[in-house]
Amino acid sequence: MKSILSVEKGCEELINSYGESLLINVSPNIKFFDKVLSNEELAIRKDKNKHIISIIENLIRKNHIYDNLVKKGYFFIICDTDGYVVKLIYDEQLKNYFDALHFTEGISMRLKDCGTNAINLAIKTNKQVEINGKDHYCRLFSNWYCTAAPIIDYYSEKIIAYIDMTVVNKSYNKLRNIILSNISNYIEEIIMYRHEIYTTINSRLSLSDKLILTYLANGLNRKEIIKEMNISEATLRRYIEKLKIKLKAQNDIVLILNAINAGILDTCGNIL
Repeated sequence: MKSILSVEKGCEELINSYGESLLINVSPNIKFFDKVLSNEELAIRKDKNKHIISIIENLIRKNHIYDNLVKKGYFFIICDTDGYVVKLIYDEQLKNYFDALHFTEGISMRLKDCGTNAINLAIKTNKQVEINGKDHYCRLFSNWYCTAAPIIDYYSEKIIAYIDMTVVNKSYNKLRNIILSNISNYIEEIIMYRHEIYTTINSRLSLSDKLILTYLANGLNRKEIIKEMNISEATLRRYIEKLKIKLKAQNDIVLILNAINAGILDTCGNIL
């Protein structure tokens, strides 16, 4: 389990972060986010991180507890290793509030762009970090209660992303640290599992195999796949039967689910 750093006024980490914010002239009176990636750069970064985005979004949307947290006003921020937001998971009740802050995918959570926050402290310390309300440097975050954690790929021994769970204008939830710790640990286990499965299976899959999987996942029928790939019905049948053996599937639905679980496809059916 990752060590958890709970920062509050007077602690060394917060003093140092405030000092750095002052030295680089970050205004504590920032009212909205103004550093944002171009659409082209955001698309590149989202594509680079699509594997981790797929895992996190799938977990939060399909887990009853986490999905309920979102419906109650909590939101999740996924940042790449540079501190740019590549995915936001939130309920529509927050849309107008986010619009007023210019808070959108592609904005920077780096210290030099918006002062001390949980994400840039997690980047700085490599720890799970909790920071509450007015303990943030900028007034922009004065009613944000945040917990952020690094996501580690233990296969490559590198941090590959950061996840933050935040709620606005709500009393402190002592379970927040535990919840995010459970989420990040689960994600890291999935990444390790997928490495093992992917290494085993991917070496045995051709580009044609992967194309058939993505076509099936996107709802194409057998005749449409035959036309797209310019192959015979018999050839397609052989491909699919071999795929079912490799992925231990009895039917097309299980075949696609197993391909997603193995990290071959994302949850939208695209090849990873």
